Amino acid sequence: MIKQFSLIIVLISMFSCNSNKKETKLPILKATSHLVDIKDGENLKKETWYLTPQAKPDIYNTDVTSSKKVTFYTDIDSISFTVEPKKKYDFIILLNEKDTCWTQIQTIPHFDFDAEYIQKNKETYSFEIPEVQELVHLIFALTPTGIDDKNMVNHRTEYYKEIIENFSKYKNEPIVLKLDSWLKEGYYSTLKMDACGFYFDGNKIEKDSTYERLSWNGANKIEPFISEIENFSNKIGFRKFYKKHKEYYTDLIAKSEKQMPIKKQWDWLESKFDFKYDNYRITFSPLVNGSHSTNHFKQNNFKQSVMFIAGPIESTKYSEENIKALMTRSVFTEIDHNYVNPISDIYLNEINNSMNNLSKWTTENALSNYKNSYLVFNEYMTWSVFALYALENYDSKNYEFIKNKIELQMTERRGFIKFKEFNTKVLELYEEKLANEKIKDLYPKILSWCKEQ
Repeated sequence: MIKQFSLIIVLISMFSCNSNKKETKLPILKATSHLVDIKDGENLKKETWYLTPQAKPDIYNTDVTSSKKVTFYTDIDSISFTVEPKKKYDFIILLNEKDTCWTQIQTIPHFDFDAEYIQKNKETYSFEIPEVQELVHLIFALTPTGIDDKNMVNHRTEYYKEIIENFSKYKNEPIVLKLDSWLKEGYYSTLKMDACGFYFDGNKIEKDSTYERLSWNGANKIEPFISEIENFSNKIGFRKFYKKHKEYYTDLIAKSEKQMPIKKQWDWLESKFDFKYDNYRITFSPLVNGSHSTNHFKQNNFKQSVMFIAGPIESTKYSEENIKALMTRSVFTEIDHNYVNPISDIYLNEINNSMNNLSKWTTENALSNYKNSYLVFNEYMTWSVFALYALENYDSKNYEFIKNKIELQMTERRGFIKFKEFNTKVLELYEEKLANEKIKDLYPKILSWCKEQ
């Protein structure tokens, strides 16, 4: 027994040494604080990286067309890499001499706009219900998470009821349960966004060569499951189902274009900000309810903004103008992240200092989804920018209707508890601004007010 016990100790030591030996091959950066600065090319991002030892690896993504320098600065050390396209760079950040944070810089380009694509899409917008994305939404609707979460999946339509009636017998299929486990981990947005980068060719699902991924970070989250999703599609006859509902989808697209006047929003935003986009791509599903997201891409002087939102309102409860305001809000507060966030990047230190006590600004539930000052501030700001749009584009009655709606939704439903006061201050500053000032010029005053709260 003693000999066997000794052998076990020796084996454990060997594996430990091998593990440590493997780790020491990577460059090591020392730190005593969880917060890290990153200089990405010429862009210095102060305290944007939070060390997470549990992530293996913790991935930082950067877009690069030729090569550029990326530097990580801890409170006591720094490390630089000259990064090139389609390469990965691994290193260790050693926190407090004990916690090993395996960190990886990824430079895989996640989009490729060729000349033909740019020519076809420049200065245009589109509304779409992409077929593979709709299949993924259908799978979400069958999961235990989708059945329980009425904000994630819209349960109110006849379309949803038809899906449950026809396909609930497949709810225990392996792919349904696998995607459910990812939904439970918080990957709803990334899965559906990446699903937009695939299309059907006959009964096979192929990858759109334009995009490596459409979500924000890391690898394409849906790609590992595509073969199983394709088999599931064939098993349930999804393509036949999608074709049967093509007229319904076309009708929803027409209603969306009417309820969400994109060109009007686009023109207004670019008159108030310094950022210009060449294309808006709006994707949606009748199965989406309140869970929206967005991303933007830039290459060869072509900038695209892609939104992932809910379908149009089908209700007689509100007037036509009220419906237009409600639906415009749903897409506007995704679109304007692509204008607001780049300015927030410049004011990151000020945002962290002004909203350092997040318990004043959010409920615990909201904080579970918006985990830092930057994310919280951007939600406040994007919704207030919509209030500015409403002020300048709606009559007084419709403006008061939508202003009250968004203030109620933000404070009581979403947990951004000081939004009404914040919104009042933004409106006040906007009405006081000089004629030549833009929304970016309001940031110092808004942040100063935030710091006083």
